[in-house]
Amino acid sequence: MSQTQPTQPNQPQYPLSDLYLFPAYATRAAYQQATGQQAPPFNPALPIQTWADPAPSGQPYLVFDATAAASGYVSHLMLPAAQASTLNLPGVYNYPPYVSAPTDAVETGPYGPIGNVSPDQVCLQADAQEIANEIAPLYPKQTVSVVQQNTGVYHIVYGVDPRRQWVIQVSNTTYIAQTLIEAKNLHGVGAPGHWVLGAGGVTWVYDTPVTAAPANAITLAVPIRALLPNEKLVQLPGTLFNQAGSWVVERTDLPQQPPETTDQQFADMKATLAAIQMALAAIGAKLGV
Repeated sequence: MSQTQPTQPNQPQYPLSDLYLFPAYATRAAYQQATGQQAPPFNPALPIQTWADPAPSGQPYLVFDATAAASGYVSHLMLPAAQASTLNLPGVYNYPPYVSAPTDAVETGPYGPIGNVSPDQVCLQADAQEIANEIAPLYPKQTVSVVQQNTGVYHIVYGVDPRRQWVIQVSNTTYIAQTLIEAKNLHGVGAPGHWVLGAGGVTWVYDTPVTAAPANAITLAVPIRALLPNEKLVQLPGTLFNQAGSWVVERTDLPQQPPETTDQQFADMKATLAAIQMALAAIGAKLGV
């Protein structure tokens, strides 16, 4: 992690977010608005993670922990680098549509060219091999091969396009590789699913993504910088509108304003309301109401 450390505000108190090492996003929409791109698909098996380290190294992170009074309400969070680098926000991920580009390959017969080959027939050998590897476990003890069948009177003449009509062969069963590729990407590139083997051969089964967080899901705290010698974490008492109170960073080298009691807060509200009523009465008098 090579992250610029947040600067210390010149204020008696400031929110915990001023210590954050990375931006935190409450929703997928907030992340997309800020970055112009989607957050990764939600993984319900992992904690909710509103932040991402762009250069993780596997080191522990300091995080706020309201239960860690003995350590000044700071504890360590250990995450694998791969997890630390990826946001995990509930919500829908829009998988991009799969498009096979036109090809310059031409189908040819005994009397010459017949017409352009459909892009739904050709793919790269590496992509065909990837699909072959995926379906191979469905055919135990059988050889799954990627081959070309381009001999005979009717055949394909290829141009500069590196794609070919690759065929996946299992015993006496053959699949056009591109057909399986398009089946896999019917709901978008990267959409979840799995292969099954039935009487008609292999079929791609789409797995509907989980987009809502489980009821018991936890949210990882956002990593913070180390507290400076003149800083401590304190919990402010509750108010009329936030009875649970709130946590802030307090500068020990600056004078603090004592928190208002409930009676003082109520008096402030009454004074504010009275001022509003006086302003409205003055406006009404000018308008002759």
